Amino acid sequence: MIWRTCVILIGLVIASCAVSVHAQLAPEIGYVLPAGARVGSTVEVTIGGYDWTPDMQLFAHDPRVKLELLGPPTPVLIGEPPYWFGAKARGYAWPLPREFRARLTIPADVPPGLIRWQAANANGVSPVGVLHVSDLPDVLEDTKHRTPQVLGQLPVVVSGQIRRIEEIDRYQIRPTRAGPVTIALLGRRLTSPTNPMCLHGMLEVYDSQGRRLVDVAATEGLDLTTTFTAQADTDYLISLHDIDFAGDRSYVYRLSITPGPQVVAAYPSAGKRGETRPVEFVGYGVATGEAKLESRSVDVTFPADPAATEFSYVLDTPFGRSAPYVLALSDMTELVEAAAVPELPWGVTGAIETPFGSDNYSVAMKKGDVWQISARSRTSGPPLDLDLTIIDAAGKALATVDDGPGTTDAELIFNVPEDGSYRLVVADRSGHSGHRGACYRLAFEKPREDFTATVPELLNVPLGAQAKLPITIVRRGGFKGAIGLKLEGLPAGVTVPEPLEIAADKNDLAIDVTCAADAAASASLVRVTSTATLNGAAVTRPIQSLVVAAIMKARIKLTPEGLDDVSKVRRGTTRLYPLRIERLEGFEGEIVLEMTAKQQRHRQGLASDEFVVPVGAQRVEYPIFVPEWMETTKTSRMILNGAVKIADPKGNVRTLLQRMEMRFGILPEGALLKLSHTPGEFQATVGSELRVPLTVYLATEFREPVKIELVPADEQVGLVSAESLALSPGRTRCELVIRLQDDTRLIGEQPFLIRATALEQGKWLVKSETTVTVDVHGK
Repeated sequence: MIWRTCVILIGLVIASCAVSVHAQLAPEIGYVLPAGARVGSTVEVTIGGYDWTPDMQLFAHDPRVKLELLGPPTPVLIGEPPYWFGAKARGYAWPLPREFRARLTIPADVPPGLIRWQAANANGVSPVGVLHVSDLPDVLEDTKHRTPQVLGQLPVVVSGQIRRIEEIDRYQIRPTRAGPVTIALLGRRLTSPTNPMCLHGMLEVYDSQGRRLVDVAATEGLDLTTTFTAQADTDYLISLHDIDFAGDRSYVYRLSITPGPQVVAAYPSAGKRGETRPVEFVGYGVATGEAKLESRSVDVTFPADPAATEFSYVLDTPFGRSAPYVLALSDMTELVEAAAVPELPWGVTGAIETPFGSDNYSVAMKKGDVWQISARSRTSGPPLDLDLTIIDAAGKALATVDDGPGTTDAELIFNVPEDGSYRLVVADRSGHSGHRGACYRLAFEKPREDFTATVPELLNVPLGAQAKLPITIVRRGGFKGAIGLKLEGLPAGVTVPEPLEIAADKNDLAIDVTCAADAAASASLVRVTSTATLNGAAVTRPIQSLVVAAIMKARIKLTPEGLDDVSKVRRGTTRLYPLRIERLEGFEGEIVLEMTAKQQRHRQGLASDEFVVPVGAQRVEYPIFVPEWMETTKTSRMILNGAVKIADPKGNVRTLLQRMEMRFGILPEGALLKLSHTPGEFQATVGSELRVPLTVYLATEFREPVKIELVPADEQVGLVSAESLALSPGRTRCELVIRLQDDTRLIGEQPFLIRATALEQGKWLVKSETTVTVDVHGK
């Protein structure tokens, strides 16, 4: 799909900004749960990071927001069952995170929206992640709910996670008044830009009679907003799952549920500073409360602030308040599409009401005039993809422009060649047009000197070395002057030349960033500001912030002895894989081996634990466990990281990660041990005992004692128990007695996991499991 290709390309662009130092492995952001919070609150969150180390630094780009780690990380986490089998199992392998407890603090003066943040360690800086700030009450998904979670009073924002394949999250709401209810799903934008797998939501709403009122899906890789009409004091069920029924820890979301209409467009979408005028708002439920596209006109006073370029307006209706809609500010006449077009300059708001359609404007212009012409999408839904064409009186196209830098909007500078009438065509290429909500703003303005700057979001600088920080300029309105730059907040020991300046008529600058050899391996948030003379006045303004890290050299190199050989491995057993270790820079200490975050062909729960390589060792045999359910028709791969602890020049102990070259290849074959239970329906009563007949099958070459035990699920702990059984070699049948507490929480269908384990060669795990589904009744 196009969106996945784009995401992968973004990841490559981001990666190109980092400095490669013997393949040091920089961290990446996975997810945050909850993925945001309400303004004026402090909450504990779980952060999932890819290739993170215990010594991470976190940076929120809004200095008012704090994100602080509270403790050590978990080991690398393997995705939980169920798993894909068959054709789907050949797809992308979800990255494997480590999780950290953290604290997120959002002061009351932080406006709602998205907050950028990054993480760093001695290996490098992560790409940017985002957190969602809301001004609505927050609720966390209750993962232990077997029935739909009741949300209580609206409005509310639910933070949740589609954690497993085939998972469906369900919520029950009961609006207190009749009218529109708007549901907004934020998922895609919460996921790391370097992870092409994320939640693509499918959202359904059912009434109390089970009738489906809403059925929408994120088929284009965009987040969703939808509106339905509710009756007062009536229950509604909201169902959410991934469009492919996929699931992973990274599939986090924020679900905003608001009793009120949804505004998608406004006519005009901009107003003159300081004026009060009627504005027609188009949206769902804005006039009658029905879930249909309709309009409502109100008088809006546009702020007179000369520095502001836009402001957020909340539409009040008898059926509730809308989410904020952003209106633009200007200093010229603002029109709607049907109005007569006066002399230039002006702005006009229009709608493209046919799919892939276009609008035409006849504009009188004079020879020698220069106009800056722009067409920008103003719909709050999926944006239009606009292009502009200027056609003279003879029908000749004089200029055509499509996407501007980083946008699907269009803009050009037009030098008028002759007096006369010109036809301007605004067209949409997105396919999102075809209704009154497909809103755009076309503007004719005198060019004003200006520029935009592009700065990488991260930079890694090796200790004692140098890296380039590229800055690119796009000049507008004929601006040709010099641009001064300033970097504030560089890590100690990291310097840049002074002064920094992009020369007149130049459009880029590669800044030499130097790190002292005796600097600490640390990172900091750096703010880049510019100074230039624009339209006769000196202007200083921020460009962007980025994280700069002073990083250390690798100390090891890991290579599998078989150089990517594929080995056959018995399912449910542990296999030892030889690994060679090259020690660099005189390092002789311990090495901790763990699974790398981004595997290749990692399938169906393939797993290994952390493994400590002794001091000075140059060869080890690394144990990998192959689950009994893995398909024998597909090879799997495993790649390791080696983690070492090294003191930087200031004595700070840092953890360095090195990714293994090549990979271990695994082809599962028949099992040594298989546990099964007698087929049929099992029933039990709370407070009773359940006897489960079991059979153990062993391969002819495997004759070891077998242990049988009950493994209660988290919600079953304390409610069920069973004494483990020990089967001597050759014994194949037994009966496990499961004791059920007299507790109504057990009533219903209960899956009981039973596990058989043995040790090959006295130390390597062999395992098989079976699940017995029991219908538990009350007394």
